[in-house]
Amino acid sequence: MRFLRPTPRRIAVLVAATIGVGAGAAYAASLSVGSWHLWAGSQALTKATCTLGASATTDTYVAQGSPGTSFGTNTTMLVRSNASSQDWSFIRFDLSSCNIPATGGADSATLTLTVTSAPGNSRTITVTPVLSTWSNTLTWTGAQSLSYGAATTTFATGTTTGTKTATVTVDVDNLIKSSTANFGWRLSDGGSGNQTTTFGTSQNGTAANRPQLVINYEK
Repeated sequence: MRFLRPTPRRIAVLVAATIGVGAGAAYAASLSVGSWHLWAGSQALTKATCTLGASATTDTYVAQGSPGTSFGTNTTMLVRSNASSQDWSFIRFDLSSCNIPATGGADSATLTLTVTSAPGNSRTITVTPVLSTWSNTLTWTGAQSLSYGAATTTFATGTTTGTKTATVTVDVDNLIKSSTANFGWRLSDGGSGNQTTTFGTSQNGTAANRPQLVINYEK
């Protein structure tokens, strides 16, 4: 067997070949990692926002003092605290127009209402999920036979007109991820005294006074 005598040129060729093999392996490894990252990125959830306004809203209020009367065509809805003559408001949004898949979910959901006539003292309004069906012809008598969940949240009315918000993320997220029917919320004031808060409805003549639900979601 013939042995080649090492020379500076032969040593340089050998080193270059070794480096080339290593670089190729490193490139292959980086390509593999890059491909994995591309695949993982394709699984990322898409973020979006859906705003529901008057066209997707059903709302009304019911009055203990007029138990058989419906107020579903009114431009305002009332929440009154009087123990013997309460008023409750009801509101529901049709989520179907958002086209959020059940595999998605709500990152946040904010209910916005506008106080068009404020009470003399700031009131605490309780937002409670409704668990049975109702329409804008609902009466006080009918509201007594509905089923209700645990209170979702509360918000303060203040003593001036303007927008008020309530966070309803948990409720909306549950509606998106389950087949549970959506019956919206009841707004009530369980405090003492005789105080009334007036909110604009979806039929209010001023667009800025109408209720709104903004959902930030992933899909």
